[in-house]
Amino acid sequence: MNAWWNLTKESFLILRRDRVFLPIIFIGIVVAVFANIASNWGVENYQKILFDIGLAGFRLTGATVAMLWGVRMIADPLKDRSIELRIASPSARFSWLMSRFIGLSFCLVLMGFIFAGVWQGLMMLNNFGQMTNLQNWAIGLLVLEWIILGALGLLLGTLAGFSTAIFATVALWITGLVAPLVAATLGPNSDPAQLQMVEFVANVWNFQRFNLIDQLEVGSNHVILSDLLPRLEWAGCVLAGCLTLAALIFQKKDLT
Repeated sequence: MNAWWNLTKESFLILRRDRVFLPIIFIGIVVAVFANIASNWGVENYQKILFDIGLAGFRLTGATVAMLWGVRMIADPLKDRSIELRIASPSARFSWLMSRFIGLSFCLVLMGFIFAGVWQGLMMLNNFGQMTNLQNWAIGLLVLEWIILGALGLLLGTLAGFSTAIFATVALWITGLVAPLVAATLGPNSDPAQLQMVEFVANVWNFQRFNLIDQLEVGSNHVILSDLLPRLEWAGCVLAGCLTLAALIFQKKDLT
């Protein structure tokens, strides 16, 4: 257990030494200020524009950090051969890989708290009061999406080099965002084979499950449990699948 804890602390220190938190704080403030200014320009509902821009900015920032550092946490040690000095057995490989994931996840959770603090300040600035339970869940699901993207980046980092893994991770993320939207636009007159393929991808790989923007209303404090549980179950299955595959591949990988 001490070995896991030490490896996890080391992984977190790597991220901290990369100064990942200072840009995150800066970007969070910039996104909040831009969302507040842009919401005064539009002719639509002020609150809707504020929520759309603010949460979209947070989502993109967190996803970028999760994918980039998720791949780097495995690709960099493989490239500079520093991993060979740390791993001597399959069990050590598993501990090292999972500690990297846990350290990254801890970083992403702290990012979520930073963005939640910035968002709360934005709410107070606009006289919206305290964040509601639904708004807390909206940010919580974004953090869960980042963690899954980090696990996906870790998985692809065990399969390919840095550039290829980054490209594949981003492509899979965009596919998960677009597939359910495309499936919703296809009508009954569409080609049946095409319709089935798109619906299959949308059901299996749907990152819109983490998006609660349509349910957010200022002053609302309701989370529908029957709507929330399927999202969490799907996230757990994808996370378990990515980590299991990453562990199996990494234990068989030739590090020389």
